[in-house]
Amino acid sequence: MQALRDNSSPSKPAAASASAAALQPPSASGAASGASTSAPAPPAAAPTSWDLQVFNGFVNAVKRGESPMSALMRYMKGKLSNQGKNRALASDLLWSFCGMFAAVTALGVMNLYVRNWPVVGEWHQQGLGLLLGSFGTLCVLIFGRPDAEAVRVWNLLAGHVIATVTVLTLLHLLGPSVLSRALAMAAMIAVMLFTDSVHPPGGALVLMAVDSAAIQRMDWWFMLYPSLTITIAVLLPLGIAVNWLKRKYKFDFPASWTSSAPASPARPSSSSPPPSPPTELRPKLA
Repeated sequence: MQALRDNSSPSKPAAASASAAALQPPSASGAASGASTSAPAPPAAAPTSWDLQVFNGFVNAVKRGESPMSALMRYMKGKLSNQGKNRALASDLLWSFCGMFAAVTALGVMNLYVRNWPVVGEWHQQGLGLLLGSFGTLCVLIFGRPDAEAVRVWNLLAGHVIATVTVLTLLHLLGPSVLSRALAMAAMIAVMLFTDSVHPPGGALVLMAVDSAAIQRMDWWFMLYPSLTITIAVLLPLGIAVNWLKRKYKFDFPASWTSSAPASPARPSSSSPPPSPPTELRPKLA
């Protein structure tokens, strides 16, 4: 009997602790569990518009005791010296140069013979140009800023369709005029913002369609040609090739050309003795 009492005695503190835990208020247990979990990450800050960037830059310069002109010159010096978070590698410059050169050369050669092409040759004989102004903006995005949201597939396709459908619809309703041009541009940007498909070359398409009689004779075919067809057949494949080259073959300027490039660590010569092992930082036990 004494042994049974000895074996049952340790269970009393455990039972008491279990009952105390059961009587603990919910707020305390919730706080304990909340302390073990990590706090949610704060939401990312929205990007600042260009006007606030300029204003904040001048305000911060005045707070530092720097004149706005000297702050502007220092900012321009940093940009012209290819420094900062958007610094471009030498390989980026080379592959972008090659991609832009190849794209504009291809468009120029195609423009020499496009009047003899079947189906579309008649449109070009009536004054339609192949070197559209929208191609210039699109090439800058594809080869210069391939990570920009405006050149993603959704923005490219939806933005093109929105721009062409908007301007052609208003040309049918109002004809080419100052009012139809303004309404087309305003409606285009509103729909692009609503559908998250802002695409800058679309603005060039709208202005060209209102002022070009050759595009107006094409009517709804302008949705497919030449902008969308040439983009899919020529510009995007070249952009894919350039992006692959940028990822696969990276190299930078020599270290002597850039003042901010970190110096490479000197390699120990073969005649120098091997480095001694690091000393033990923990205290040795006797």
